Amino acid sequence: MDVELRGGHDLGVIRTMPDFRKHLATGGLTVGQRRTLVDQAEHLLDGVYVHLPLKRAMHAIDPVQGLRLIRHRLERMSDAQFHAAMLKVFVGLRDLHTNYILPSHYRGFAFLGVLIEKCHDGERPMWVVSKVFANLVGDPHLVAGVEVTHWNGVPMALAVQRNAEREAGSNPSANEARGLENMTLRPVTMSLPPDEDWVTLTYRSGHGAVREARVPWRVFETAQEVQQPNPPQLPQGISTAAGRLLGVDLRTELTRRMKRLLFAPYSITEERRVHGTAAADLTPTAEQLQAQAIPTTRPDELAARVVTTSNGTFGHLRIFSFFMADGDIVAFIEEFARLLGELPQDGLILDVRGNGGGYVIAAEFLLQFLSPRAIRPEPMQFLASRAAASLTAAVPDYEPWRASIEESIETGAQYSAGRELYPVETVNGIGQLYHGPVVLVTDALCYSATDIFAAGFQDHNIGPVLGVDDNTGAGGANVVTHADLREDWADGPFRELPGGAQFRVSLRRCLRVGERFGQPVEDLGVVPEHRHLLTRRDLLESNADLMEAAGLLLDKDSARTLRVVPGGSGLVVTTARLSTVDVYVNGRPVATTPVQDGANSVAVIPPADSVVRVEGFDGDRLVASALLHL
Repeated sequence: MDVELRGGHDLGVIRTMPDFRKHLATGGLTVGQRRTLVDQAEHLLDGVYVHLPLKRAMHAIDPVQGLRLIRHRLERMSDAQFHAAMLKVFVGLRDLHTNYILPSHYRGFAFLGVLIEKCHDGERPMWVVSKVFANLVGDPHLVAGVEVTHWNGVPMALAVQRNAEREAGSNPSANEARGLENMTLRPVTMSLPPDEDWVTLTYRSGHGAVREARVPWRVFETAQEVQQPNPPQLPQGISTAAGRLLGVDLRTELTRRMKRLLFAPYSITEERRVHGTAAADLTPTAEQLQAQAIPTTRPDELAARVVTTSNGTFGHLRIFSFFMADGDIVAFIEEFARLLGELPQDGLILDVRGNGGGYVIAAEFLLQFLSPRAIRPEPMQFLASRAAASLTAAVPDYEPWRASIEESIETGAQYSAGRELYPVETVNGIGQLYHGPVVLVTDALCYSATDIFAAGFQDHNIGPVLGVDDNTGAGGANVVTHADLREDWADGPFRELPGGAQFRVSLRRCLRVGERFGQPVEDLGVVPEHRHLLTRRDLLESNADLMEAAGLLLDKDSARTLRVVPGGSGLVVTTARLSTVDVYVNGRPVATTPVQDGANSVAVIPPADSVVRVEGFDGDRLVASALLHL
């Protein structure tokens, strides 16, 4: 069966659930192939999995013993039982970086044709259909806005809770968010297909009528990999080794892309439009003008618009992903900087909901644009194990951690020393670009590099964090694949995997800086200072109430201006709402001077090829900064 998307994009072949089960029955691994998978999983988890001590303590689990039991029972297991047992071990880690990806004949997405999201009517939680793929659902009354009350006869609150218990979220909020998402859309390569052939939804329409719809599960096949371009396009000063580091929840990223394909094919059309000529066409369409949207060259990762709230007019900048499918990290950073300049300067709502992460450097590099303070990257640690010692001795990129792992033989330390992935200078080379107040909006689907971004935002006191959930997803590591380890560590214990199966593992854990220095991000995540319960208006009217809540946190009076350019007799520093500025040349303080709103002359003549940093103060409080490269 072929299904055409709105906008003319072909979804391809779709199977019914009975047909998909027949398809799975034609594949299968031998006992020897299954044993290889168990052996390789044990090498990963018992050897280099950085969170193993934390997971054993926090969740009272023993994944290595679980693998040994699977090996002992291999010959009594069917193929489906084996995969279910392996998934249970990995899901029990509650770590979305560390995955068992099923053999290639499991490729596909199971999909109901509706998207259900949680919101609130006052304090009452409710589950509302936010999007419908009409070609698949068929019920003319099942439309966006109806409230789903029961799932196969089970009240929605209980149904979501039961499904969340089967998910790998690091905290209750993450479990619930992923459990709800998994009820209507799931990659079967990372989660076994649904048990049922269809779901009976009981829903209440806007007129109060209660109806039932029997919605069949379908599976459409699609490539389900996030291919890491090699090498990526990197900012100056970043090595290819550091730039290749990914911190991404594969499942969230794959699901995000599938949601985009199913429910927002116009964004794919827009991406093709802006890249359809030699120079990107950023002429706004009629729809963009009406929505006060600003066209972007990176619509897969960024969206920008102007929002008017009762507290003022602000910019709303959405970061959908820190993973660039084309590997062009530089283009992403430059487009983010351009959009900052296009948006109102009185306040910015920076929205990272649903962002499963991506390139760690892409996330940490952006923080400098928003902060008057120098950014400190989060340090990373290896597990202090014999396998990690051998790995760091064999792979040059990991050598800086080697000495501290070897010292752990005497000290008994569980982890290596924490080391930053790149020098501090490389994530502070451009400086602050946006001098207005900023609020960060998060949810429980934020993960990995997005956790690192949110932690850095909070740790550097850039602005308040407004969460629609109690916590972010709490993924604190950089992830590597089994294939990466096999390629980089030729003499290591890793061997080719059968049947197209794959493993991913958290190799190094990250630690917070600032007031929470040394606190791991894994399992703890970022707790917002403020909460907003999503409403029906948020789901159906472009986050209207969320924008109001964010606008309340933006103090327009704290917007500053600070620009510096060379002048005839020194520097010309243009300011607003600042009392004094300090001037540094090549890191050394050279002047402190009071300023007034407007252009100010500062009698400092820097030498050629120098870097000038100007810091602006309101009283004794640092509130703005700017860099000038001569």
